Amino acid sequence: MPAALAAVPATGPKPDLRSLPAWDINLTQDDDGKEYVTFAATVWNAGTSPLVVDGFRRTGEDLMDAYQYFYDASGAEVGARPAGTMEWDARDGHLHWHFTDFAQYNLLDSGKELAVRSGKEAFCLANTDPVDYTLPRANWRPGNTSLASSCGQNTAVAVREVLDIGSGDTYGQFLPGQSFDVTDLPNGTYWIEVRANPDARLAELRSDNNSALRKVVLGGKPGARTLRVPALHGLDG
Repeated sequence: MPAALAAVPATGPKPDLRSLPAWDINLTQDDDGKEYVTFAATVWNAGTSPLVVDGFRRTGEDLMDAYQYFYDASGAEVGARPAGTMEWDARDGHLHWHFTDFAQYNLLDSGKELAVRSGKEAFCLANTDPVDYTLPRANWRPGNTSLASSCGQNTAVAVREVLDIGSGDTYGQFLPGQSFDVTDLPNGTYWIEVRANPDARLAELRSDNNSALRKVVLGGKPGARTLRVPALHGLDG
């Protein structure tokens, strides 16, 4: 871990995490009759610096202490600060180190109050998708583009995870945790909220653009529920 932590620079380049509205939304039922709304989500970096997070493993544990690093306009490191933890995720579909303080998924009721929180609360940072490479400092050829190769093996003692300027980190609806249990929820209007940096552990340019909402409508009867997803900004329902 860093020998000495410099103060977070008051000015200069920083990441700016933004959420895109949820997409690829479906209603599924498991063998026990439980019903789930599944979805895909993307958080991307619209800032002036890449998001760089290093994890350093605690001796004998499947847990790392995480630190965010800061750089000046010439790319020289100028500071770092604690940023939570990374944990080893041994579930099928993951099998890598997850940064635990990156994003959060909430299902809100019609009054925008919390109805269900997704079990997905940790993320492997990777540049899986280009979002806006017209940004002045966008990296057109980011290095870590695969979840399989970006976030380390269980034998790792340290891991660096990066989200470059202009790139997004996408999680598909087929992955564990990308769902809400809606079995006991009444029919009605709900909102899927994708929220970046939910506990403000990461320093960024601004935080008023961290959340995105997508409307969904539950209907039908128990065991035969329906889901309607209105179109939004060109995204099909």
